[in-house]
Amino acid sequence: MEIRPINLLIFSFGLVLTMTIMAPASIHDQSPLSQPDSQTKNDLSFPALMNRLAILNEPVSREGAGRLVVQAPGERYSLQFRLLAKGPEALRLEIFDPFGRPMLYFVSYLGETRLFSIAQKKEIPFNSSLFGPWSAISQIPIVEMLKLFWGRVPLFPYDTYKLDIGQEEEKRVIKLFLLGNVQQELWISPDPFSLTKVRITNPSKEGEIEILFSDFSEVTGNQTPMRCEIKDGPGEHVLTIRYETLVLRPDISDEIFKFSGLSDSQSTGKEIIP
Repeated sequence: MEIRPINLLIFSFGLVLTMTIMAPASIHDQSPLSQPDSQTKNDLSFPALMNRLAILNEPVSREGAGRLVVQAPGERYSLQFRLLAKGPEALRLEIFDPFGRPMLYFVSYLGETRLFSIAQKKEIPFNSSLFGPWSAISQIPIVEMLKLFWGRVPLFPYDTYKLDIGQEEEKRVIKLFLLGNVQQELWISPDPFSLTKVRITNPSKEGEIEILFSDFSEVTGNQTPMRCEIKDGPGEHVLTIRYETLVLRPDISDEIFKFSGLSDSQSTGKEIIP
């Protein structure tokens, strides 16, 4: 029973990437980006929007805690999490079972991602056997998935695009279509600027996924979603990331992202995170 929530959680994260694993590198790496000035913030042209999407929610050192609600046919788990991060490339995620007992540590640091099982008191090999039907998740950088904690999604190369500006519930909404090997539809609220919904379809694979961002807060200085919901097309598999607390932590040290000493901490009982 104890390992099933872990596998289900990993499977659900894999769902996010199943539609995108065949895509080339993200467009984030194609050209340097700049922070928008006051004039750019009113610019709703395609280049300006793509620039703002790419820099949406710049990493700010933070500590957060909340719930990971994992759903699959016939199963539902509400797990607790604690996040300490400087950004997607320096992140430590602790996952606890429904009773608050530590289950899993997930560390991403300097391009390396590692898992540590608290119950088994050992590192879990990060290989495709963990991901079951989404085994191909191991073929792309896990950091793409971790951007969800910042209200970001991967942005993939496209052949054509379409931009619509309309009204929904008396609010101006921008709908952006990126059409390529991976097709993306993005819903954007221009004032304040926030990404609220994404639909991702990979024609070479079955189905689609939706990512919904909501409950925005400016605790980090920009529009940070306190809730993220990821679901497949039929809605059978759903992962909800819900922050209950989120605070700035400029004092976070890189030492907490280093994996050495985790095994020793389990035998000595020493606290490994301040």
